[in-house]
Amino acid sequence: MRWLAAIALIAACGGSKQAPAPDAGNASLVLDIPNGALDPQGYTSVEIVLHEPGGDITRTTSVDSNGNFDLDRIDPSNSVSVEATLRNASGAAVGYGRTAVSSALAAGAQITVPVRRPIAYIAGLVSQPPQNNPTGPLSWTEVPATFSDLSVGTGMDGSAVVGSNIVLVVGAGPNLYMVTQATMNPTGALTGPAKIMPIAAADHAVGPPLAASITGAVIDGAGSDDGSTLVIGTTSELFAVDTAAGTARMVSDGSFARVAIVAAMSGELDAVVIKNRASTTATTCATTAELWWVPLAAGAAAPHMVATGGFSDIAADRGHAYYVDACKGELGEVTASATQLLRALPGTGPGAPPPVGRPTALAVSSGQAYVGIEIPPVTTPTAIPATASLIVASITGTAAPRALWTEAAQQVLDVVGHTDVQRQLSASSVVFNHLEIGAGGDYIALTTAAHFQAAEIPGLFPQMTIDTEELRVFAAATGGVVERYRSWCDGVLFGPSPGDISGWECTAVTGQSAPASAALKHHVGSMTFEFGKK
Repeated sequence: MRWLAAIALIAACGGSKQAPAPDAGNASLVLDIPNGALDPQGYTSVEIVLHEPGGDITRTTSVDSNGNFDLDRIDPSNSVSVEATLRNASGAAVGYGRTAVSSALAAGAQITVPVRRPIAYIAGLVSQPPQNNPTGPLSWTEVPATFSDLSVGTGMDGSAVVGSNIVLVVGAGPNLYMVTQATMNPTGALTGPAKIMPIAAADHAVGPPLAASITGAVIDGAGSDDGSTLVIGTTSELFAVDTAAGTARMVSDGSFARVAIVAAMSGELDAVVIKNRASTTATTCATTAELWWVPLAAGAAAPHMVATGGFSDIAADRGHAYYVDACKGELGEVTASATQLLRALPGTGPGAPPPVGRPTALAVSSGQAYVGIEIPPVTTPTAIPATASLIVASITGTAAPRALWTEAAQQVLDVVGHTDVQRQLSASSVVFNHLEIGAGGDYIALTTAAHFQAAEIPGLFPQMTIDTEELRVFAAATGGVVERYRSWCDGVLFGPSPGDISGWECTAVTGQSAPASAALKHHVGSMTFEFGKK
């Protein structure tokens, strides 16, 4: 389905608007949606943002029953990129899209913007001990991806699935791809060549695999806004995938745990990646991570390292690339030749009062950086569990960052069949695994993993170790929770419970959903939106 909007152009002279020239024509803006079951629904208005060299122009107008809308008069421009957001009567985004490169806005021009529903996809594996042997070696199994359609507003329970066996889901502008790879037992390591398959935006149908073969255990991936290129990082190599030709090209060797694509408005694509990324702990912070710049055009300059440090995540927005350094507690920009500190993050890095948080996750949109902070537990004077915090900081401004969400990680266990008997566990660690922006900045999605340990209480409870994983989606403007889904909660009891306790189960708190059955739970290995921004 294609919607058409006429844009009346007026001549510009010295930056001031003039009356339309006699031969001044109209330009047209086309919103292109999948024309299937997953078309945006319930929209009543469209918000258009034109990014021009001199600044942004934003227009909001109603959409008629035929899908037509009028944006009124706009100055011609030699270079403009476009974002389009479809909103319902309450103002929520139910569709979003953007152009990949700049185009001229002139008489007779037509600019097409693909638009997709705001859907958050998560994928991963399931680990289970053998039946009748809870302490036996784990069996690892791949499962379908699960998704949350934010335009519908129904809570997740794991039953909405895409594909069959998926270890990674990658968004590339309006397109979506799944990656499959064999799994080893009992370690859960990925092995053998990985295959890439497209997922249709119209109905989630899975297409035939690309000819591309990826080696090394898949860790992370990113896609370009025009859908032409995927970059996949594995434990041994970095690959550039041409989605039209279906081929993959190895561009560098090494272990690449974080990947982002930097797109210039001219269409030039580069990747910024983190090689040899090390996890941080409450007491240690490795500074051996390597920040690499990787030109993606065939025959372009060779990939090269820009800097080493405590780099924990990277993001790209409007032709720029950014990083966070977990050890220094800083947010910065990276180019092909250097890094530049943009701002120190309060409460992190050297000199911060204990407990020192670590910035370990990053996403950027429209001049705003969303940073995930991991804070270790506090034992004295008051016991506080490990805590996760999401802050919003201006890329260029000096105003203090705003806390969007902060939560000490806890998990309550019920006795099976007796919910009046409970035990509350406090996390010894909580880790950000993914952070991404959807619908042009309306939604912020993240996944976390938390680890819980509890000592034995003689005669009552055995020693316990529990691990949980969650997806959370927030409304960026308010910080309100749109989705909270606990995809995994499982653990080990060290020693028997009293005879009248048959077993334990994880409880859900208010506003939290969980898999409808044990068969639907899984570890989160990846998370993405179509038109997402890492």
